[in-house]
Amino acid sequence: MSSFVPNKEQTRTVLIFCFHLKKTAAESHRMLVEAFGEQVPTVKTCERWFQRFKSGDFDVDDKEHGKPPKRYEDAELQALLDEDGAQTQKQLAEQLEVSQQAVSNRLREMGKIQKVGRWVPHELNERQMERRKNTCEILLSRYKRKSFLHRIVTGDEKWIFFVNPKRKKSYVDPGQPATSTARPNRFGKKTMLCVWWDQSGVIYYELLKPGETVNTARYQQQLINLNRALQRKRPEYQKRQHGVIFLHDNAPSHTARAVRDTLETLNWEVLPHAAYSPDLAPSDYHLFASMGHALAEQRFDSYESVKKWLDEWFAAKDDEFYWRGIHKLPERWEKCVASDGKYFE
Repeated sequence: MSSFVPNKEQTRTVLIFCFHLKKTAAESHRMLVEAFGEQVPTVKTCERWFQRFKSGDFDVDDKEHGKPPKRYEDAELQALLDEDGAQTQKQLAEQLEVSQQAVSNRLREMGKIQKVGRWVPHELNERQMERRKNTCEILLSRYKRKSFLHRIVTGDEKWIFFVNPKRKKSYVDPGQPATSTARPNRFGKKTMLCVWWDQSGVIYYELLKPGETVNTARYQQQLINLNRALQRKRPEYQKRQHGVIFLHDNAPSHTARAVRDTLETLNWEVLPHAAYSPDLAPSDYHLFASMGHALAEQRFDSYESVKKWLDEWFAAKDDEFYWRGIHKLPERWEKCVASDGKYFE
């Protein structure tokens, strides 16, 4: 393969050629990848150009001049970063159908930085590190007076892809970067897992249909469903001295006023959790980390097969697995304090 990479106009001219050969957008995209590598437009972009060609418009120039830039929500950008944190600004801009400069501006305003080829959770400033440290000091002090880990119910969301590539390990010289590994196809089919658990196991989970996500109203209903599951599976939480201590992150759907009202109605204590702290969230550092390894090379042909796999995976984990996930918290609080609020791993 040569080092030549076509510009936008040249690529679109090739698409016109493919269009007149009666090729589909997907076939045309595959041909472009074979000829020029991965630096070509996405399948969705090819489909949009084919739609334009079908209308009789074969002008390959951009037509955005004079129009207001497309607006998009930070949640859309964050979702793409969650799927693949190593994407370039150009790739992100293509998927959001906005300019690369718009993506650059939003990443900066969201506090994102690129580190070792990945967009990391956040470049912590002094105030945020202080907040993380102070929160962990408070939690440690409370824990040392009287343990409350047995009362914690925690949960979060995770995308489950239908096709999961194999994870590869590589051996490299000291100081050299590891070779890249295959990632799930961010354009592939996926479904969102929402799960809540405690030291004894999974209490309740929902597997959303492909295309569905969590908003404030859905999260409120999920909390109500979780409470019903708690009443059935964990009646001890109904005792005053054993009430629920709820741990979740600061996602917008988790912190909306309506959700806070629902939590107050349920009479659940919400455990303090500093922003930008996945390293202090049991679902992230324990449950999803283990699940991610198990998902390697898994291929699902339907929503039902994903749900069956999850049922079996959750059931295969013994009580000790869930207990460890919750009881790692004090150790991680201590590490956060020792690192003065910086990320410790």
